[in-house]
Amino acid sequence: MGLEAVIQEILEKGRQESAALVEGAKGERERLLGEARKEMAAVMVQREAEANAAAERRRVQDLARAELEAKRLVLNGQREVLDQVYQEATHALRDLVDGALLGRLLTANAAAWRSGKVFSNARDERSVRAIVGSAYAGTIACAGGVVIEAEGGAKRLDLRYETLLKGVWDDALREVARTLWPA
Repeated sequence: MGLEAVIQEILEKGRQESAALVEGAKGERERLLGEARKEMAAVMVQREAEANAAAERRRVQDLARAELEAKRLVLNGQREVLDQVYQEATHALRDLVDGALLGRLLTANAAAWRSGKVFSNARDERSVRAIVGSAYAGTIACAGGVVIEAEGGAKRLDLRYETLLKGVWDDALREVARTLWPA
């Protein structure tokens, strides 16, 4: 075996070892790439789940916000309707000319005005004066009704139509709303 053969044998052995190293490195590379792909897939699944959860939270928040806004709009609309009904009732009372109603108010509270003073609006002055006589003390700005002031001014009985309406309105507001907007 000559030197040339030994060199060829060494070169062949080096090629084989080199090829084996390259094959081993390729295998290691494929293994590492496989692990990286698995890790990347797990991260992608986790990120996708996080993104879906965030999107669901956002959707729920947006839905809740929209429902709240819708309720606010409905309540504002209902409040406007109730305000309009109240204003129309006040105007109807202002236009009410009913001496009998004034008579019933004054008769029911005769004890209070006999020793005191009675006030009314200018429109009802003649009717009130006819009932209370000298207890009539003058006019006040109101839709109708009377204000009775006890002797000395220590006590006032407010029987103005708008005051009576306000008391009835406050007491019956839920029923009015329930009638207008049944649940």
